[in-house]
Formats: sequence, structure tokens, C-alpha cells
Amino acid sequence: MHQWKRIILFFLVAWCAPTCVWSVTPNANEMEAGRAWFERVSTAFSLVYAEQTSDQFLQEWTSQTSQENGEKKSRRIVTLSDPKTKLEVRIESVLFHDFPVVEWVIYFKNNGKSDTPILENIQALDSVMPIKSAHSPRLHWAKGGVASFDDFAPQETALKKGAPFRLQPGGGRSSNQTLPFFNVEGDHGGIVAAVGWSGEWASEFSVNERGEVVMKAGMAQTHLRLHAGEEIRTPRILVLHYAGDRWRGQNLLRQFILAHHRPTRNGEPLTAPITCGNWGGTAAAVHLDNIRKISEHELPLEYYWIDAEWYGGAGSWAVNVGSWTVKKDLYPQGFMPLSQALRETDRKLMLWFEPERVYKNTEWHIQHPDWLFDCGRDSLLFNLGDPAACSFLTDFISEKIKEFGLGCYRQDFNIDPLPFWQAADAPDRVGISEIRYIEGLYRFWDELLRRHPGLIIDNCASGGRRIDLETIGRSTPFWRTDGPRDPIAHQCHTYGLMPWVPFSATSQDRAADDYEFRSSMCSALCLNWWVSGDVPAQNIPDSFPFAWARRTLEQYLDYRQYYYGDFYPLTKYSQSDDAWMAYQLDRPDLGGGLVVVLKRPRSPYQTARFPLHGLDEVANYHISSLANDQQDFRDGKELMQQGLEVHLHEQPDSALLVYQRKE
Repeated sequence: MHQWKRIILFFLVAWCAPTCVWSVTPNANEMEAGRAWFERVSTAFSLVYAEQTSDQFLQEWTSQTSQENGEKKSRRIVTLSDPKTKLEVRIESVLFHDFPVVEWVIYFKNNGKSDTPILENIQALDSVMPIKSAHSPRLHWAKGGVASFDDFAPQETALKKGAPFRLQPGGGRSSNQTLPFFNVEGDHGGIVAAVGWSGEWASEFSVNERGEVVMKAGMAQTHLRLHAGEEIRTPRILVLHYAGDRWRGQNLLRQFILAHHRPTRNGEPLTAPITCGNWGGTAAAVHLDNIRKISEHELPLEYYWIDAEWYGGAGSWAVNVGSWTVKKDLYPQGFMPLSQALRETDRKLMLWFEPERVYKNTEWHIQHPDWLFDCGRDSLLFNLGDPAACSFLTDFISEKIKEFGLGCYRQDFNIDPLPFWQAADAPDRVGISEIRYIEGLYRFWDELLRRHPGLIIDNCASGGRRIDLETIGRSTPFWRTDGPRDPIAHQCHTYGLMPWVPFSATSQDRAADDYEFRSSMCSALCLNWWVSGDVPAQNIPDSFPFAWARRTLEQYLDYRQYYYGDFYPLTKYSQSDDAWMAYQLDRPDLGGGLVVVLKRPRSPYQTARFPLHGLDEVANYHISSLANDQQDFRDGKELMQQGLEVHLHEQPDSALLVYQRKE
């Protein structure tokens, strides 16, 4: 029997053993690589203009450069001008002084008095990347959020000569089928890149005849002329250089996003909250009773979330978008009594809207048909690219935030916008409707946040279908997928999304179930313990396990800080119900971290050993199990080489282990 246990343990150690990595702190070589790329940005794009490629005509254009050097970043503007047509190309780039990262956005402006020739195939990034590989470079990427078990599943593609590899979300929502984040890994380092465009981007990766990696990224399709005085922008591009293992690059990206693309609340970096979901078709009296019980039992919930169906007339929630009148039979005094009850206990109200989709024959369809894209379907698209429409929507939502006393504005988006944009474009203006729409979306969110400094925005698009570099700094996906509400699916979604996006949440569905809770943990929580589906909620029963809920949530708040650290998977990605899944969250600045271990229901194994990452070899670490209060001490070298041994006997089972360096 002991022999078999040793065999099983050996098997799991081999299965779980990672490649060598170390805690992320940018080194001098990486920072120098970032500075070198900063010098190349003005030549790292391409387009076709008047049927000529940019490498044919840009040398004939005039060029001007200005630069500002600050303590945290350097900003450079390179302006290229066509003396004939007066087209101006302005490359605005930023070099960050604390990370080996360069970001840029390119603007095109017609300074002439007549239309420009056609601009097409605009690539905000088109360049050979400084990646060395004796064999095939490896492209790491992830699937998007299409409401499936496979959402955010990690992918790896070997890049080979003569075989270009193209990625595109499809439908016009930026993370619909593919996340717009990439890691191209060479032999001893690589490049992490990201696209900030909340529409239809496309990226292409290839290896040229010299064995060099070429990357292109931009909008999927552009073929347009600019009118006199008109200006457009391209997607934002991020390029990060790293040396060493792929996971060093991933964690540099995570830490960079936390440092420079983290939403704020009242001017302070956001700590992702605990929310609790409630259906909008629930009577206010039930909400108020549940808010009272939450307060009486001191559950540390931060936002009380009311979802769809609180508005409009007869019919389901889906057919009433566009009629945003509060249902008086459900909320006779509106939402202010709820928000006031929440504020009295230092909680806030979170409310669902879907303003971009307008159903036919609703109020907005009847009153503002000129502001809508209509493809002959039941749902129409509100045109954020129309300045008057965007201004109206900004004022409307802003007034609702004040009227209802909202702390979080939840914006859903259950429609593919690309067909509407394409139908609206003239043959010589392909891409313009999308550009104006995306520019309008950013203005809308930015203005809401400016007017309401304490507001946070929940970014939902049929789940997590609009996650990109531009949205993550303004909003957080608190409902990252409409996919299966299943513990294994939630584990897989966390595993796939965490390397790219530090903030997200998914549904917590079963109270008093530690395995389900830990399977669904992330940097934020969305609790649905007393709600099931799109039906009116009931009063929380007196038999609800309040003591378990309070203890579990308070414990989560104690270790939530580790979700802001480096992320290391400790097992392979697997959807199998007989596997284990584990990951480590390391905070070098705190000298500690969290290990989450999840044993699935059909796994026959009872013991596994997980080599950890990023520790100090000569330091001692205190290890505490949050499941059974067991305490232990191990040195860093042993934990990284031999691993942390975990025993789980139930099916399913789980463990949370916190380690802390002892001085």
C-alpha cells in the first residue's frame, strides 16, 4: 500500500513540476530592450495610401518629433506629413520607466481642404520582433469568452515559415473568440503584446525567410478616405520585453496592468469587491428584507447587484431594452430606498443596463430612430459614434446614477455590432462606423467616471466578450462568462484568464460548499447563493448558513491581497473531472503568497506535491492550511525543488495554503 502511495505521489510531482521561473522585477537588459523599441515605434506601423505601401512614400514626407521626459514615463510624438495631400500621421508613444513596456496610438488627420485618397490595411503594428529562436517560436494566447466550457482556455501555436497565423475575435466584440493579449516566446525570452481596441481587431504572426518573427495588429478591415479636417485613431498597442521563461513575461504584464491600467475609485486604485447578484424582476420589499439580513449577519458584501428586468413593460427583459422606465409594481419608490439602506451599512447599489442594444418599438426606437443602426432585425444598435447620441446617453446614464444612488454601473452588451457597422459604411468609408463607435464608447465611460469619481463600471458583454487593454483600465468584468456555472469550468476559466487579466469574477452558486467556493474564487467575488436563474428572488431563508458565509468571506478578505501578485499555474490545464488543478499567487513585496489546490470529484489520488515559484532559497516559510488550521515550516529551496505536499482525501476536495517568509 505504501509503495502505491509513493508511486502516486511521484506521478503527481512529475505532472505538476514547472519549469524554472523567478519573481518578477524588470532587469536592466529588459529595460534597455524597452528603450530600444521606443526608438523604433515611428517605423513599426504600415498602411496603404493612394495604392502605395507606406515604405514607398513615408521617406518623402516631412517629420517632426517632440518629447517630454517625466519621472514615471517619457512621451514622444512623431508627426509625419504628406506635402501633397496634407494627410498627417501622428504617432503618440509612451515609454514606461518602471517596466520594459512601450504603448502607442496612431492618429490620422486630413489637414487638406478636400478628401484624401484611400487609406487601407492600416496596421498599428507591423514589424519584425526582437525574438531569437533556434527552432519554432511559440505563440501563447487564449480563447475568448463565448459562454462555453472552453472560455479563456490557454492555447499554444508553433510559428513556422510560410504559415502565417491570424487571430480575430469575430462579431465586433474584442474578446469574443480570442483574447487580444499574446506572448511570443523564443529561446531565452520574448515579447508580450496587447491590443487595445474594443471592436474588431486582427493580429497576424509569421516567420520570414530569415527566421524572424513578424507581428501585425490593427483593425480587421480599413478602406476609407478622410474628409477635410477629419481625424481617426488606431487601436492602442502594447509591447513588453522579457528575458527568461514565458511566465516571467506573463507576470510582468500582470504587474504592469496593475500599476498602469487599474481602475480607480475616488482617485485610489480599485480593490476588486465582493458583490451579490439579485434578479431585477424581484420586488423591492424582498430586496430590502435581504439587505437587512445581510447587514444583521454582518456579511462583508460591498455591492448589492440588481440585474435585468427592473424596467419597461410587458415581456421579458430582453425585449424591453430601450424603455428604461422603472417598473412601479416592483419598485414603487424607485431605487433610492434600496441605495439608502445599503449606504447606511457602508454598502453600495449596483444596477444593470444594456444601452447599446435597442429593441424595436421601445421608447428609444420610437423617439430617436436617427441614432440607431438598423439591419432589419428585432434589435438595433445605438450609435455611440453620433456625437448627439453619445452626449444624450452620457447625460441619461449619469442622471440615473444620481437618481438611483448607484455605486456601480453595470453595462451589458448582448449583440454583435460588426454587421451593423459594416452595413452603415459606404464603399469608400469601410471601418469609419466602427472607429467612431469605439471612440464614442471611450468618451462615454471616461465622462461617467469623471462626473462620478466614486463610481466603478462592470464590463459585461454576454459575459466576458469585451475585455481588452482599453476596457480593463476603465471597467472590470464582474461576470466574465455566460458559460457553464460549474466548478470545473470556473477553475478552467480562472486558469486561462489570470495570466492576462488580473481583475475578474464569476458566479458563486452554492452556499456551504467550500469546494465550489474555492473553484470560483478570483480577485473579485460574485455571490449568487440565494438566486437561481432569471426569476424573482425569494427572501433569504432563516435556515441560510450565515455563519459559514461570514467566516468564509472574512477569510477570503484576508487572502484577497495575494490575487494582486504573480500568478503561477502548478498543474497543467485540464477539463477532466479526475484531475487536480492548482495555482500559486506570490507577493514578493509581502514575503508571502497563497496556494489554491482543487481536487476534482473523480480523482483517485490523495497526495500531491507542488514545487513553488519565486521564493528565497535561504529563507524559512511558515505555511498555514486554511482548511484545517495545520501549521508547518519549510525553507524556500525545499519548497521550490521538492515541493509543497498536499493531502486531500475527499472527492471532491480542496485546500488553501498561505505561506509567509519568516525574518
